[in-house]
Amino acid sequence: MVRIRRAPDGLPAPDDFELVTEPIPEPGDGEVLFRARYMSVDPAMRRYLPAPAGGPHPLGGTAAVGDVVIAGPPPPTSGYTGGFVGEVLASRHPAWRAGDLVQGGSRWQTHHVVPGDSLVAVPEGGELLHELGVLGQPGFVAWWGVRHVAAVKSGETFVVSAAGGAIGMVAGQLARAAGARVVGIASGEKARYVTEVLGFDACVDRHVEPVADALDRLCPDGIDIYFDNVGADTARACFDRLRDFGRYVVCGMAGEYNAREAETGPPLRPVLRKRLRVEGYVIYDHYDEFPAFRSEVGALLAAGDLRYRYDVRPDLASAPDALARLLQGRNEGKVVVDLGADA
Repeated sequence: MVRIRRAPDGLPAPDDFELVTEPIPEPGDGEVLFRARYMSVDPAMRRYLPAPAGGPHPLGGTAAVGDVVIAGPPPPTSGYTGGFVGEVLASRHPAWRAGDLVQGGSRWQTHHVVPGDSLVAVPEGGELLHELGVLGQPGFVAWWGVRHVAAVKSGETFVVSAAGGAIGMVAGQLARAAGARVVGIASGEKARYVTEVLGFDACVDRHVEPVADALDRLCPDGIDIYFDNVGADTARACFDRLRDFGRYVVCGMAGEYNAREAETGPPLRPVLRKRLRVEGYVIYDHYDEFPAFRSEVGALLAAGDLRYRYDVRPDLASAPDALARLLQGRNEGKVVVDLGADA
């Protein structure tokens, strides 16, 4: 398992963590022991690390030094599926038996003892990686944001940040399928990937050109929808270019999770003048729609009409660096750690 050695100050560093080995516990009544095969790594994990020395973290900091790293606090719904997929080794719960493939857990470790009621079955023949990516929570977040929050219409201009990331890849493709002109914001190889492979109409390479200048060039008539995954300066550049009746969808703020101070938001006067709609959402509120998401996106994936890729990092020891790479935008797709298959 991975424990926290010290509170990160800014970007998490490998020395902030330590890999330790402890005995594997036995499951109690109603519990299941499963061995994780893959672990999801997501930007929001940064929010739950300890507050840095000298003051509270503006966006979280709820864990303590010595804790096992977790993905975040338990969500207020039983529909949450967890950040790991793996195989049941032992069960004292009537719904599960050894050999079953499941999704669940939240701690950065290979073996998990959890209540059996908290686990979700992986569909027979399903791709384990997809359960943490395009058919899991990232895909669901993108689907809900595009379908229900953005309510994309044909002919609109849709801009999405972190376009080559776990959520942005799906959001952009769904918006384009709805008839929008889609402009991504990414960097380097990811900027080429979303246009050449995913079919986005254009992409801002934020390492080559200032985002504001690129948007003026690529969206001269303004933006109808901004799907925000990063916050910070990128969000301000997009907010300033929203057209009348534009929509600002607040999905995530990965660009602010390492900040020592909270960012100053955009002025609210344009919200009134332009009649903008600004809406944030948390996917835990909408798990009753998860089957509908799986049906639609699963069909698109099977037909080859939706593409997705993974950035797979080796073994649990690589997890801290995988999180740092993700927060710096150095990932190439949905970040997942391969925990191996040995028992």
